[in-house]
Amino acid sequence: MQSQEKLQSAVLSCTHIAKKFDQLEVLKDIDFTVFKGQKIGLVGPNGSGKSTLLKIIARKEKQDSGTITYSNKTKIEYLPQIHTDNENLSGGEMAKKVLAPIVSSDANLFLLDEPTNNLDEEGLVFVENFIKKSSQAFLVISHDRKFLDKVADKIIEIDIVTKTSSIYDGNYSSYALERQNKIERQWKEFSDKLEKIDDLDSETSRRLDYIKKIEKVRKNIKKLPIHDKNKPHAADLRDKEGRASHRAVVAKRKLERYKTKTEDIQKPARLLPLHIDFDHERGSTSIFVLDGVIKSIGKIELGPIDLHIQYGDRLQIVGKNGSGKSTLIKILLGEILPDSGVCKSGANIRIGYVPQERWYSRGQKSVIDDFLSVADCTETDARKILNRFRITAEDVKKDLSELSPGEYSRLVIAELVSQKPDCIILDEPSNHLDLEVLEELENGLKEYKGTLIVVSHDRYFIENIKPKSFLDMNLFSKRLNNN
Repeated sequence: MQSQEKLQSAVLSCTHIAKKFDQLEVLKDIDFTVFKGQKIGLVGPNGSGKSTLLKIIARKEKQDSGTITYSNKTKIEYLPQIHTDNENLSGGEMAKKVLAPIVSSDANLFLLDEPTNNLDEEGLVFVENFIKKSSQAFLVISHDRKFLDKVADKIIEIDIVTKTSSIYDGNYSSYALERQNKIERQWKEFSDKLEKIDDLDSETSRRLDYIKKIEKVRKNIKKLPIHDKNKPHAADLRDKEGRASHRAVVAKRKLERYKTKTEDIQKPARLLPLHIDFDHERGSTSIFVLDGVIKSIGKIELGPIDLHIQYGDRLQIVGKNGSGKSTLIKILLGEILPDSGVCKSGANIRIGYVPQERWYSRGQKSVIDDFLSVADCTETDARKILNRFRITAEDVKKDLSELSPGEYSRLVIAELVSQKPDCIILDEPSNHLDLEVLEELENGLKEYKGTLIVVSHDRYFIENIKPKSFLDMNLFSKRLNNN
């Protein structure tokens, strides 16, 4: 039971909130309370209904069932996802522009949907400090896990499978650890239940088999000579059969009681994390060599860049938006040529590349055709690999456009693994990968021995993959004179 004092400080309470769009169930049973001054992170896979829930609380959408109770003093400020032209703004200026509606507001509950999108480090720090110093309550959706680590004191997760909410105390890292322990615990309980049922079922079967053997002996007594010394007495057999029948009944009742006792232990909705292993054959020791590379793109000139990337290097390319990070990657891949200088790649290297463009147009291919276009394997092997990534025999027949964000994310990583790359290049993977798949990718990259080149603003992702070196494109880019 919550204390009376705490209940009086409640800003709002959601009870059994449910929402459908046509026949698609988005939210089923959402329950939580927001108290004065709390900083709550709202998390869940893409498509789990996070933005819909904020709209319902902000009275922009109507729930199908359930109630939202607002206190008499509750005043809400809602900030939806914002797409802002930031070409001429610094990070701090951009953050101030994004936050302008809430800085001047007298609301006591702020609903923020991805407030850190497109912000650089300066802008992120500004937003973090504003929220941490505020005495008001915040309910924030963000894919930036480091941001949630810094500002959140509670996490509410929406499960995309059950459509329900779970509440975790602490910041994102605390939630991630507790959630993982919870999933492993649930699978352990379920596995133990199946093992126990199997043991009890085997015991019952053994006793029933023993009864059948006794019955067979009794039926064959008449075939034995009447004076056979080894001929068993019918009475002894009936006695044995009676005792065996009793034990079988006891074993069966024991099995049924155990099933009843553990009927609440069901197969967990959440699967255990995938183990992603980037197996590869090593090619050249020298991966890329750039010598005096210069390239003009629009009003920006890059270079001259001198760089030697070797096998096993873990390089993060950093810089402000528009500083040429993605352009450099395209030069490395040979997709565009430098205006001057040379870029050479090593012999026999296999590059696995996930561009940002991959997410904007899925094309009209089926899943299996898309996979086979990048993977060097038979269709049978392709289906086995995809099945490992939880893409089923039915899923492989689907058009790419029919996949959920989570399914599409697993397909992208499955294709990356299938290429067996000794050099992986990722351009802002956190912006598009489903969070659950992103965390599995991080674990795989921790163990990866090949070359890793990453462009990412995701501080949590970078802390996990631990780059060894950095290339700051701000030092190699300059704005050209209009003349």
